[in-house]
Amino acid sequence: MEVITVDSTAPSLETRPALALSVAQREALLTSGLVVGAILLGMTLQVWVPPGGMTLVAAAVLAGALVVALGYVMPGRLRQTIAGFRFVATLLFVLAGIAVLGTLIVQMKPPGFYESRYRGLAMFIVGLRLDDLFHGLPFALLMALFGASVIASATLRWPPKPKAAGFFLCHLGLLTSLAGASASATLAIRGRIDLYAGGDHATVVRVTRAGQPTGQMTQLGFDLGLDRFEAQAYEAEFRVGYYEQVKLQDEHGVHENWKLVASFDPDLAKHRLPNGDSFRLKGIYPDFRWHGDESQQPAAYGTASQEWRNPAVAIEVNQHGLSKEQVMVAHHPSAFFLAPTRALTFEKRAEEKRAYVSWVTARQGSDEVKQTIKVNEPMSYAGWTLYQVNYDPKDPSYSGLEAVYDPGVFWVFTGFALICAGVLYMFYVQPRLRKPTHPSTACAPA
Repeated sequence: MEVITVDSTAPSLETRPALALSVAQREALLTSGLVVGAILLGMTLQVWVPPGGMTLVAAAVLAGALVVALGYVMPGRLRQTIAGFRFVATLLFVLAGIAVLGTLIVQMKPPGFYESRYRGLAMFIVGLRLDDLFHGLPFALLMALFGASVIASATLRWPPKPKAAGFFLCHLGLLTSLAGASASATLAIRGRIDLYAGGDHATVVRVTRAGQPTGQMTQLGFDLGLDRFEAQAYEAEFRVGYYEQVKLQDEHGVHENWKLVASFDPDLAKHRLPNGDSFRLKGIYPDFRWHGDESQQPAAYGTASQEWRNPAVAIEVNQHGLSKEQVMVAHHPSAFFLAPTRALTFEKRAEEKRAYVSWVTARQGSDEVKQTIKVNEPMSYAGWTLYQVNYDPKDPSYSGLEAVYDPGVFWVFTGFALICAGVLYMFYVQPRLRKPTHPSTACAPA
């Protein structure tokens, strides 16, 4: 007869769910403690440590290394917890909340900006460093937890195997992107270059922070000359303007004012408005004339010539599937109201420029490059990216350029590429590496 022994020390079926729940509870408490503790500790310490790129990177690296080390020496499930899905999901949720807050609160502006825009909340925003969320200690400590989680997850599955290559590629990509972001935070330079056409040259950049000059200068590493500058006007002298009513604040208080949001050349194409409505011009009349009485229906009109003496358009607006038409004459403005706070007009353009173009020459030793710089068409040279950002209507020879040096961008995108490669490997290569189960083995009796 077979004798069955019962181990009295083993947990019974009734106690196993309780023990499993206890482990889950401990992981939940540890997760919330680490995340909340990082935020509170960061908010406390940044009373003495101001935000900045070096603050962000140094705090993230040191705190991340400390958490990884504690995962090896502390008893319990610290390393397993920070490598788990529950911890990562909680951390990403909190980071998403900070991103939303950083979007709602304009970042890195002078204190006077917050006083005028946020009124009573300005002291709270500036005092808690909410004006520079992404360079402060709370964000740095949360990123330290994220980096520690990536490392802990990889070390728990070490050494790598062919079947897990996709997993390690994704984690290597995450660490590479974090390293690139760290390089950008500490080494990136942003500044202004002011040039005048006709041979003016620049070899240095005036460093700015939050759009404000810092008084510092940095070397470009090459000579940049402005050969020619041109502020190009629109070919069409008239436009269809889209206006919205906004609240403005000045010394007289808060009042409503109409603001030009978008402008369109007079053509027969269909145009989409920012709010989702659309319009098209059914007719363009350079020298508009009514034929007969304006009040007659249907109205009859046309153009007396092709010279732009009395320009007008017949506009058709589509709102919520319904079409409405109206004639608008530039010299007798009459708005097409889409809503009480939104309207279209046909009007003569003010001093509005279509594009700013700088013809520049960059020299570094014997190397010489000639190129144009336009809005949304920057120039890249010797690690710098030059953007067209400003001009002076009173001085047509002046060109304002923004210069950006960011050595971390390459590594950030390299990390993204590694993550994509890892995901493709996990979906399309890893399943082919699994050994198929032989049918006879799968169906064999136990």
